[in-house]
Amino acid sequence: MGVKSVSFINDFSKIPKEYRAEVAQEYPELKGHEEHDYTLVHNGWFDAALWKLLRQKVLDCKNKIDVWYEARASHLIQDPVSKVIKGVQIEKLGQKINVLARRGVILTTGGFENNKEMIQNYLAAPKLAPLGTIYNKGDGISMAQEVGAKMWHMYNYESLGLLHGLSFDTPEGERSKLVLSWPELNHGSVLMVVDDGKRYFNEAGPNRHGHIFDHGIWRVLRSHEKPYIIFDQKQYETIEAGQIPYDKFNEKLIKADTLEELAKRTGVDANGLKEQVEMFNRFVENGHDDQFGLDIKSMAKFAEDGPFYAIKMAYNVLNTQGGPERNTKAEILDVNNNPIPHLYAAGELGGINAKQYQGGGNLAECLIFGKIAGEQAANVTDEVTDKASDKYNGINELADGDKVKDIAR
Repeated sequence: MGVKSVSFINDFSKIPKEYRAEVAQEYPELKGHEEHDYTLVHNGWFDAALWKLLRQKVLDCKNKIDVWYEARASHLIQDPVSKVIKGVQIEKLGQKINVLARRGVILTTGGFENNKEMIQNYLAAPKLAPLGTIYNKGDGISMAQEVGAKMWHMYNYESLGLLHGLSFDTPEGERSKLVLSWPELNHGSVLMVVDDGKRYFNEAGPNRHGHIFDHGIWRVLRSHEKPYIIFDQKQYETIEAGQIPYDKFNEKLIKADTLEELAKRTGVDANGLKEQVEMFNRFVENGHDDQFGLDIKSMAKFAEDGPFYAIKMAYNVLNTQGGPERNTKAEILDVNNNPIPHLYAAGELGGINAKQYQGGGNLAECLIFGKIAGEQAANVTDEVTDKASDKYNGINELADGDKVKDIAR
């Protein structure tokens, strides 16, 4: 792409080396982990540099690449006999437009993190708060299913943030706030409980894109309906004295004079919550967390008397991995493991990450499989020959604004 690559491990000297390794090599217990690195387009991150570079490359080819905004793909057009994908139907300005694809269609529609039905069916979660785009609704999955595609990795997804991938409770339809670190919420007289009033993980354990250690393997976080962070008055004062990266923190706090009252207000089991706090205090006295191995240095006894506090959390989703299975040529497979002619996929739609996702993997999939899919489609020899209107050709809204409005009318 005309840029010199930058190694996160070797070139990011402004970030401590230990932190670089921890971020770029999420699974240090796996063989070969020390070879994993992030390859960046400049000496910076979280600044959309890659996106800006790719956007400019498209603009440089604006006479060859059409770009439409608000043109939602709804159906693939497939020959009923040969099964060749001939095009795609989109919805633009209230109209349905059939777009001819002479050499192929590449599905890069992302995941289903904003499709509540799919989340409940595939991920067994009542809801997940989105961290990324709020527009990924699983359209690529629905379209691929219509033409007989085989699905894989439907159960896998990634989270990010506090306490193994949690955000603060977020209304449906809104994006979650990403908070990567807030020590006052997992160090001190503070713990996290769920519906039964009990803990179920090490609150200060490593954040591996939402995966938690479960009997020898890192698994996707189990979701509950009532996740709450619980703390006492002393911890509240510690939180208030520090930096608060969430502006609605005090607004969303629940305060009660007793643990029983706090349980009633949050809906968690009162006996379970009381037993858990007593157990937590006993671990502090004994010098060891017998439940989940939380570092004793990060634990402090809860006060016997209130007030006590709770704030509701939400399980979040950075992105999903499920979708149509692809082969090494980026071809989408049918249920008999045969490529569907002229149909390809790239990115997190049918992502290759089956379990323990390593950070950077999905962007790599976008770039690598995007290139493979583009090359495969460019080299197709059995072009679709159906005649199609050319009145929509040459429209690039990225470069020229919304030119399609007058034409579509």
